Amino acid sequence: MKKKRGSKKQKMPQPGDADYLSPTQLRNRRKRRAKQLQKQQQGKSPSHDEESAAAGQGNTQTKKDGSRKPKDPSMQYIANPTKAPIVQAAQRYFRSLDVELSVHVGPLDGWRTVAKLAVRPDPASATPKVAIGLFAPQSHELLSVPNCRAHHPSINAAVRAVTRACHEVGVVPYQEKGEGVSKEGEGAGEATVETGSGQLRYVAINVARENGAVQLTLVWNSQPPTDAIGGEEKSKRKRGGDIEDPVLDALVKRIVALSDSDCNGDHSAQSEKDRKAGLDSDGKSSDEPAPKKKRRRGRREGNSEANDGSKDPADGSNRNGHRDTSPHAEKGSGKGKRPKLRLHSLWVNYNESWRHSNAIFAFDPGCWRHVCGPRAITEHLTLQRPPGFRIPLTFPPNVFRQANLDAFTNIVGRIRERVIKLREEIGDVACVELYGGVGTIGLHLADAVSSLVSSDENPNNADCFRESVRALPNNLQPRLSYVQKNAAAMVASEPALFRKSQALIVDPPRKGLDQEVVDHLCRGDSKATQLVVYVSCGFRAFQRDCDALLKSGRWSVESAEGHLLFPGSDAIETLAFFVRKESD
Repeated sequence: MKKKRGSKKQKMPQPGDADYLSPTQLRNRRKRRAKQLQKQQQGKSPSHDEESAAAGQGNTQTKKDGSRKPKDPSMQYIANPTKAPIVQAAQRYFRSLDVELSVHVGPLDGWRTVAKLAVRPDPASATPKVAIGLFAPQSHELLSVPNCRAHHPSINAAVRAVTRACHEVGVVPYQEKGEGVSKEGEGAGEATVETGSGQLRYVAINVARENGAVQLTLVWNSQPPTDAIGGEEKSKRKRGGDIEDPVLDALVKRIVALSDSDCNGDHSAQSEKDRKAGLDSDGKSSDEPAPKKKRRRGRREGNSEANDGSKDPADGSNRNGHRDTSPHAEKGSGKGKRPKLRLHSLWVNYNESWRHSNAIFAFDPGCWRHVCGPRAITEHLTLQRPPGFRIPLTFPPNVFRQANLDAFTNIVGRIRERVIKLREEIGDVACVELYGGVGTIGLHLADAVSSLVSSDENPNNADCFRESVRALPNNLQPRLSYVQKNAAAMVASEPALFRKSQALIVDPPRKGLDQEVVDHLCRGDSKATQLVVYVSCGFRAFQRDCDALLKSGRWSVESAEGHLLFPGSDAIETLAFFVRKESD
């Protein structure tokens, strides 16, 4: 008997196959197709101007009932940041310990001076044009935020400049496996792409708070060039950088052309002598009156840059009422023209895609290329009880910097006050700082302690710390030292150091303290330590560590504060002071 001929069951792609899609990628593809179908049924797709306007008005979108809800997840609780669930949970937890948690909220607009933004294809475009923004929670769906109210105005200006440069040069945005754009117009199906295709992956932007200039890093999807050694070029740099990749070279030069920098270091490497003399980077007096602002008579036809909603021609503020006070804000821009991007420096990080890593940067020194401008941004914190000298903090793009440095300054000030109080109580204070970064906290204790040993695992931090120390008074410099080790290694290899320290400062990442640090405080030889300062960006991890410290019977919570460094999101920065129990 002849068997019925049936169709063969297609084998499902397995991990490693060219057409394999992860569950997340499958879910995102279904969402995109559903959106395309919805647009077809409505017969209209939202224009780019409409999307930009929505983003400028608090990043909101309209619900079916006509109300508005945040589109950007970082704006979810912007109406009342203290009502975020994690803030409420933190207050309940400390009440259970008979400790009142005071919560501090700073400005809601323009506070973010550090942004790492993803670059992906614009879903509204039929061709793979660049879109820059944030990922939606638990997905790789890009949310374009061209006028995010949380961003410093210079970040939004940088996003516009990079987007424009990418479109003009023809940069292909990075696409992950299974992600694609529709073929031949909307709703005609998607083109599946191979893993890691495209050129520009991320854009990292750091703002110098003093003048609004941006330190810009382009994360490029390729191996570093053969002429890069330790992040430096063999050949003499020309304007915009002599870069092997022709597209990247063109992009760098176009960004520089859109900025006020000639990319040879002269713009931002202003001499200290000129700065003190009140001269700008061109050697002119900064007291010169700015040219009279020309009146703009509205949007010229075909010129989308004349007034795209990011600036109100009447007062120079954005749609959220945040005025750009940077030295290059709108003055003398002329009809239909934007002010040039104020560029501090430009970097390239070569980070070729690898399916087992989602790291934004490749931290090998050979993967960094310094194209132009100063190597680092220098910041100074303004404390209520400052020392009698300025403390420069050095931030190249390959070290951690707080995104809301203004709000973090309040935390540094409170720690300084408490350490000074400890010195008044017991005399000399030897201090150890774990997870110290470039020394943002520890350096501000230079005159309050008899010695400070700061530490961190990032190899790029040590030079930044030592550069800051060299700028301090000579009598304080011998007190300050830096060890390049992670916290667990410090506890294991430096027992004598911890036996002599009266204060311990910890500022761990979101995962909390390493177990070795907890064990040292709960069971190790820590009798000399009278004060533990814990700065936490992950409350659940802090709660776990706090429970362990209290359960040990050695420590009690003296006081605690909550600082909303990311107002509008479900996050809280916890500052807690632990003191040793007298019975221990």
